[in-house]
Amino acid sequence: MTGLVAANGPAGIMAASGWYEEDRMISWAGARAALYRMALVLLLLVAAALAWLRWDAGQPRERWFVERRGQVRSADVVPLDAAQGQSAESVRLKSDSELEVFLRVIRDDVVGKRLPVLLVLGGHRTGSAAVELFGEVGERAVVALDYPYDGPQSAHGLAEIAKALPLVRQTFLDTPPAVSLVVDWLYDRPWVDRDRMVMVGASLGVPFAATAAAWDDRLTGLFLVHGALDNRLWLEKNLSRRMDLGLLQSTTATILHWFVYGPVFDTEKHVAAVSPRPVLIVGARDDERTPEGQTRALFDAAREPKMLRWTEGRHVDPGRPDIIDDLLRIADEELPFLISRQEYRQ
Repeated sequence: MTGLVAANGPAGIMAASGWYEEDRMISWAGARAALYRMALVLLLLVAAALAWLRWDAGQPRERWFVERRGQVRSADVVPLDAAQGQSAESVRLKSDSELEVFLRVIRDDVVGKRLPVLLVLGGHRTGSAAVELFGEVGERAVVALDYPYDGPQSAHGLAEIAKALPLVRQTFLDTPPAVSLVVDWLYDRPWVDRDRMVMVGASLGVPFAATAAAWDDRLTGLFLVHGALDNRLWLEKNLSRRMDLGLLQSTTATILHWFVYGPVFDTEKHVAAVSPRPVLIVGARDDERTPEGQTRALFDAAREPKMLRWTEGRHVDPGRPDIIDDLLRIADEELPFLISRQEYRQ
């Protein structure tokens, strides 16, 4: 090249520069085309993944619920300390389908007496500890469940998050059959009144409780606390409390809704299916976690017999004892409605 440039002078230099610029333009055009192809392939893969996720989230699960529930294979019961006149225990149930659920019980310890049962699903952090919020339960039994999640409570780093996500997703599908497995166990307890078993769902527990009650008619009443009719809208509201995604807020909530099998937990359909068993719905006047109008929409979707009550203040939380007291007062006042004997079985 040096010889060519020397031989041709300025003309050689210009020719060499032209070849170089032409080669560089061709190289850049090729790289840009390759980038476009990669971006297109990536977009197609994302679109295909989202299409599969939406399809999978909407598949019927009733038959799978039955198979996943299985039959109680073992029950490890451990007595716990309780107030005088009460009995408490923790129980770990395992089914022959490998489903496992942990629960706690507080009840009146009078021998030979059959008790109405409140079966409670609360927030994921509260779980079976919800029994502690009831204090002295009187002439009834309170049973609270942990969600059947077998993964880390706090995932750090991409590897741990990638490992935890499928377990979180599985937990959502496992919860309704876990509730029915607990009902199986309760049916064999001499202190259980089978005709007075109320499903209670609070906050996150609302869609699961409604689904479980619709699917298992051994649950003779449904009590929903501070929940929403539209689960996707509820997710968007609570997502916005943690991060501001701007224009992507709604899209992110929709994808998250699909990821956790939101269409399977169709609260509107399930709360209507509970009838003619009684449904009690409690809303919060200043609920910061439930979208406005969703409590009324939930009540409107339910069928008779139904009742709507309100608590003052904000969303239910173990750290808000005044709200817990209001809810316990309402539960005491309306328990006769919830455990009224309904002739609904064929």
